[in-house]
Amino acid sequence: MILTLDIQKEVPGIYTARLLNAGALVTEPREYNSIGAAIAGEASDVPDGFAHFLEVRYYGFSSGTELIETVAGKATSIADRLVALVAEGHRLGLQ
Repeated sequence: MILTLDIQKEVPGIYTARLLNAGALVTEPREYNSIGAAIAGEASDVPDGFAHFLEVRYYGFSSGTELIETVAGKATSIADRLVALVAEGHRLGLQ
C-alpha cells in the first residue's frame, strides 16, 4: 500500500499533517512545528506492515514515492526539497 502524507502550512510554525490512503484519512490530522517534524512523526507512527511506501505532498508538490522505513531518516532532506520546489514554483509564478 502507498500512503500519502499531505502537509499544509496553517500559520508560520504550525503545519497540519494528514495521512491518507486513496484520499481517505488513515489517522486524525495532527499539527507539527515544522515540515520535517511532520514527515518524521507521521512516517514513524505507521505500524510495521501496514504500508510499505509513502509519498509526501506539500503545496501541490510531491516528494515522489519513498520506502516508508527510510522516510523518517530522510525527513529533513525531503522537507528541504519540497520547500525548494514550492519556492521555485512561486518564482515561476505557478503558485
